[in-house]
Parts: sequence; C-alpha cells; structure tokens
Amino acid sequence: MIKINLNSAKKQVDISNIGGFDFTKIKIKAVLLVVALIYIPDFVLLPIWETDLTTKQTELDQLQNQLNSLKRKVAKSANLERQIQELNAQEKTLGEKLTAVKEAISQKRNPASLLLYIAKNIPEDLWIKELSLENETMIVKGEALSYTSVGNFVNNLRSSIFIRDASIKGTTSTVRESDKRRIESFEIHFAVARFE
Repeated sequence: MIKINLNSAKKQVDISNIGGFDFTKIKIKAVLLVVALIYIPDFVLLPIWETDLTTKQTELDQLQNQLNSLKRKVAKSANLERQIQELNAQEKTLGEKLTAVKEAISQKRNPASLLLYIAKNIPEDLWIKELSLENETMIVKGEALSYTSVGNFVNNLRSSIFIRDASIKGTTSTVRESDKRRIESFEIHFAVARFE
C-alpha cells in the first residue's frame, strides 16, 4: 500500500524565478560590465572631473575678480565722464566769456587820446560848452570870439588821424550881455576814425 503523506510539506522556494523574472537567464559578464560602467566612473572619472572642476572654478573666480575690477573702473569712468561733461560745460561758458571779453576789447573806446588832441588844438578865443559821443559820431558845441577861430578849429580837426569828415553843422552870431561882444556859437559834427 502506498502511503500518502498528507502533511503539507514546505515547498522549497525557487530563487531563480522571483516576481516573474528568471535569474537563470542573466548573463553574469553583462551584469558585471554594467556594474563596472556604473561605479568605475565614480572612482576614475570623478577625480579627473574634480580637478577640472577646481581648475574651472579657479578660472571663474579670477574672471569674477576681473569683472568686479572692470565694474569698479566703469563706475570710476562714469564719474570721470560726468566730470568731463562738467568741464566741457565750463569750457563752453569760459569760451563764451572770452568771446565777450574779446568783443569788448575790440570795441574798446577810450577817447582819451582823441580828447587830448582836441584840447591841444583849441584856439585861444574858442571854448567848448558841450561834447557828446554817440556811436562813432562826436558832436562839439561851443562859442568863439570870431568865425575864423571856428574855421581854424575845424581845419585842425580834419588834419587829425582820429577824426574824419569834420564839418560845421551850424553857426549863429549873438552879442554877449556882459561885455557887449559878438560871439559865434557853433556846432561841429565829425566821425571818429579811431580812438587810439
């Protein structure tokens, strides 16, 4: 008779097939190659990459320092640019002032030499009562004891380098009340040729 073992025996676990994956079909060489490819770069390539990384980081730090230095220089140059613009504005205003001074000097009208010439060439019996200068024209009003003195005075003015176009604009004869002498009142106009 055959004896049936009704005891439930423990089945032996088949480790070659877990979760539907058959480990018996795995090729050990391929697995070792994959593991080597996964872990060898950490031991071989990582130190090489780290030296490259430190080199590149050093270069980056140097470039960053250069960039910061250039930024400081740009900030200084912006300040210098502002100063240059201020100096250009000052130069422009000084140029305008210099132009105004040159124009004032070129239009300088000091009639001292002209007046000195007139004073030296006044006849003894002629006196000036009014003298005015408008633009380039001088007007002399005065009195003389004779018409000849007025003519001599005009001739003296015409011979001057300071005066051109001297002419008598009018004369009137009057009798002075104090000593009953006849007096010639005159008005002479002339153009100023130069002041010095």
